[in-house]
Amino acid sequence: MFNKEDFFYLSTDLFCIIAADGCYQEVNPAWEQVLGWKRENLIGHPWLEFVHPEDIAIDRLLTEPLQNLHWDNRYLHKDGSYRWLSWSLSTNQQGLIYAIGKDINQRVRQIQALETERQSLYNLLNQLPAFLYLQPNNYGVGFYNQRFQEIFGDPTGKRCYEAIAGLKQPCPVCPTFRVFDSNAPQLWEWVDSKTGNVYQIYDYPFTNMNGEPMVVEMGLDITAVKKAEVALRQREKELTQKNQQLTEALTQLKKTQAQLIQTEKMSSLGQLVAGVAHEINNPVNFIHGNIIHAKEYIQQLLELLQLYQKEYPDPTPVIQSSITVNDLEFITEDLKKLLDSMKTGSERISDIVLSLRNFSRLDESEMKTVDIHSGIESTLLILQNRFKVKSNHPSIEIIKEYGQVPLVECYAGQLNQVLMNILANAIDALENWPVINECKKPQISIRTLVLNCDWIAIEIADNGIGMSPEVQKRLFDPFFTTKPVGKGTGLGMSISYQIITEKHQGRLSCISSPGAGAKFIIEIPMQQIKSATKVD
Repeated sequence: MFNKEDFFYLSTDLFCIIAADGCYQEVNPAWEQVLGWKRENLIGHPWLEFVHPEDIAIDRLLTEPLQNLHWDNRYLHKDGSYRWLSWSLSTNQQGLIYAIGKDINQRVRQIQALETERQSLYNLLNQLPAFLYLQPNNYGVGFYNQRFQEIFGDPTGKRCYEAIAGLKQPCPVCPTFRVFDSNAPQLWEWVDSKTGNVYQIYDYPFTNMNGEPMVVEMGLDITAVKKAEVALRQREKELTQKNQQLTEALTQLKKTQAQLIQTEKMSSLGQLVAGVAHEINNPVNFIHGNIIHAKEYIQQLLELLQLYQKEYPDPTPVIQSSITVNDLEFITEDLKKLLDSMKTGSERISDIVLSLRNFSRLDESEMKTVDIHSGIESTLLILQNRFKVKSNHPSIEIIKEYGQVPLVECYAGQLNQVLMNILANAIDALENWPVINECKKPQISIRTLVLNCDWIAIEIADNGIGMSPEVQKRLFDPFFTTKPVGKGTGLGMSISYQIITEKHQGRLSCISSPGAGAKFIIEIPMQQIKSATKVD
């Protein structure tokens, strides 16, 4: 049969009866098990004697009959420590207090530990340089850290779009709410219209203790980073511009260097050619002039001889023998041919000297109105030996297609230099002709034409080996050459390009492909005036 006294003495909870004066009247054995106090240590002692001093204010005993009360407090253990107990008290009609205490020390310690961890987490979140808050799907603002409040103020009673963006309606497109739909993190940038600050936003799906979906949003102010990026891009742009300027300066320096080298070389060559032409021209003029007189004198002697033979048809045996031995008839006929040949040779030398003198005008600083065909012919005459048959390649055929081109204002010597460089390169391209093509004769075609009322063009084409696109890209670069060491300096085409484009405000272009030959097109205005209409 159930015995109330057994329940009192066997219970692991603390049972006690407190008299109206607040002193213990009876306790059960659990007191010793939980707090270490024996019955004799407690009977007659006041209830409050064992309560933690900070908890005395809340531990007021019941003063009226039939009352019930509940509280938690710290109670003194015999070892001097305090334990947390949860009390339920009630009074009877006689004023006695019946109290039951449960040992909740472990649970309180766990709660305190959790609270400590929570507080540490809060402290950590409050120290973050980024704002952080919990976003429910009703546009509210849950937990938020200190940085959030510093940036946006107190969000209490506000929706997220009110607290953060200062709007009256939800944002039309909100990346944060995509997380609720996709359950996937979102990374995006947001610009605060009020301050202009830029934030890197990180949104992550989260479920609270009630199983409700939420979003953890963290925003890091990257305004300084963005400004640094802008400054970096500006600096990069400035460095790129400076690098471009240095590259252009280096290119210009190379051009100037090449021009100085070539100008000095061609100036010396011009002086040499002019000197040689002058020295040759004097004796040639002497010979050419004397041939005319010699021809007249010999003609007179022949006529006198013929008159003698007419007047004295029967020569002496000695004279007849001499006429037969020396073949007077042959000498008479061949002497005329010999004189004509000497005259033709002297005229040929005079033509060569004239071509040398025309080509030697390399150092002339003034523009002159010239016949470009004369310059072409002078250059061809100088190079004619290279057009002849050689042991390792056939002769080169020159095809001329001269148009009705008027006189052109130009630097004649420099234009001759360009023609020489292009024609020499064409000859070089044709020197390997037997290897390239055994079916067609190597050819160089020269064509002149009027483009419009202001411009003329000279086209020089060969049917040689052609050029690759890579070579064409660098064709006019200073010091670039595809020839072996000692065969080319890489200055010819670079100088030619400068002469045409800078000195004559014209254009020099090349059309070529491997195995299909090359065509160089020179386009210059007839008169060097700024108003010349360019050809597109």
